[in-house]
Amino acid sequence: MRAILASIACLLLVQCAGANAGIAVSNVPTEGQTYTVLGTAETTKSWWSLDLAVLAFPLGEPPVAEAVEDLLKQKEGNALINLRFWTDRTTILFMTRHRFHLQADVIRFDPKVDPDKDKKDKAKDDKDKLKK
Repeated sequence: MRAILASIACLLLVQCAGANAGIAVSNVPTEGQTYTVLGTAETTKSWWSLDLAVLAFPLGEPPVAEAVEDLLKQKEGNALINLRFWTDRTTILFMTRHRFHLQADVIRFDPKVDPDKDKKDKAKDDKDKLKK
């Protein structure tokens, strides 16, 4: 009986940790577009799950979209490039804390320049003058 209680106590007190990481070029297509790099931003988001032996029940969804929005708001940008991320988890008793860390360069797309814009505006002004 004492061995069973000791085994249960050990299982309850054991901590476990794990992690992974990755990179991505951008969160939206940037090919053929010009942009300005506003700077690097980073954030860390957490969520929890309930772990019962081999069964785990998430208590929330991973806040990846929230992390992306945070970075865009930090620098008031349109998109992210050179994304670097890592996740880790720590289990204590029956609860697991998951963390998602995101770091990226925030960019703002440059306005598209229409080379014929001045010609179109001049032609429109000429038409308006003729109508008067």
